[in-house]
Amino acid sequence: MKIAIMCDSPLLGRCLEYYLKDFIVGYRQCDFVIADKEIDVAKPLCLISIDEKKAAIIKPFTRTQLLVGVQKFFKSLRIKPSLKDIDETHKDYELKLKIDHVMSNFADELYWTISEHYEKYEY
Repeated sequence: MKIAIMCDSPLLGRCLEYYLKDFIVGYRQCDFVIADKEIDVAKPLCLISIDEKKAAIIKPFTRTQLLVGVQKFFKSLRIKPSLKDIDETHKDYELKLKIDHVMSNFADELYWTISEHYEKYEY
């Protein structure tokens, strides 16, 4: 989960940066943007507001409510993690290891096949 923060309120922005510091990236790399008002962005917008109808996260919030709200919003986007983002704690880590092994063997076989091909044509 990669988040960009675009808040008018400096206090809210700092609070979000503090609580979400492990997820903060620049706009180009983010999965979604958190803002305190509706803005026109090309990425999904997670709105923080007192308006329960529009907001994904309602102000005021606790740290736990923020983290739960952000996780819920991220899951609603249905973005699948990149294979490189899967670590030991992820449920598919064992599958990742198997895929890495198969891909490594395939790369070796491909390299040797190409090498043998060019060896035939060396004079």
